[in-house]
Amino acid sequence: MKIQNAFILILMAILAAGQAEARICPRCGRDHLSDQVAPPKTEPLKEEPKTESEPVKDEEPEEIVLSVARERFFAPSVEIANEADKILDRLEERYGKPKTWKPFPIYYCKYKGDGVAGYTLYSAPVVKEVVVYEKFETSVGGTLDHELTHAFFFYFLGSNFDLFLNEGLAQNSEYRRRESLRQTVYRRYSAGEFWELDRLYGRNQYDSRLLIYHQGFSVVDYLIGRGGSQWFAAFMQDLVRTNDIDKALRRFYGYKDLGELQTAWRQYVERGQDRATVQAVR
Repeated sequence: MKIQNAFILILMAILAAGQAEARICPRCGRDHLSDQVAPPKTEPLKEEPKTESEPVKDEEPEEIVLSVARERFFAPSVEIANEADKILDRLEERYGKPKTWKPFPIYYCKYKGDGVAGYTLYSAPVVKEVVVYEKFETSVGGTLDHELTHAFFFYFLGSNFDLFLNEGLAQNSEYRRRESLRQTVYRRYSAGEFWELDRLYGRNQYDSRLLIYHQGFSVVDYLIGRGGSQWFAAFMQDLVRTNDIDKALRRFYGYKDLGELQTAWRQYVERGQDRATVQAVR
């Protein structure tokens, strides 16, 4: 499969549906085609600044051979397949096993110098592909874990669910960057950059400052600290089933609404974001 041609087909389909701004992530290039839990809110996106990466010349992409077939995916090498299995096994241990699973291809492609690290493409009811624009060695614990978490939860929940929590979960899987993410959260929180949670939850589109990534990571980090990973997974299953965030928060965490969660989360950030100090769910 030629990646360039695949992108052209994907972009044509998105533009035809009038969803380009709402669906394309300005940081990672992911295309979220499935229905979200909450209806989208309309807010215009600004052009996202690119990362300071060295651009590469446009070249005809090489044919990528997926020579390794595993139960859950297809990969271009045994090394990549072994690591992907470890990541998915770790996710199953943390959150539980999906009821259904359809294997999908994992592609490693040459970085294009545009700030795009990778993406996961969904087309209900399956994950179509996972693409990583990064060297394998540096993607482990970062981009590869991030994208496979998107694929995992698509099957685990049978939905692409809410974008804010979706990115928060994927960021949470980037164990190599977790502490630096907490530092970024504290810096941005101290600078007064973060929004009210009800402005991000149900938004269904990316903001130009990528708050949906950093704030999403921190809120998910806090909730997992309170009840653990499997408790959070049960919370997400209830949320997808009811499509009622306040009801799910009351049932699993004792908060009457997003406002109460926001107050508790702010205290978590101010006190150093240490999971070990978070009061457990009773």
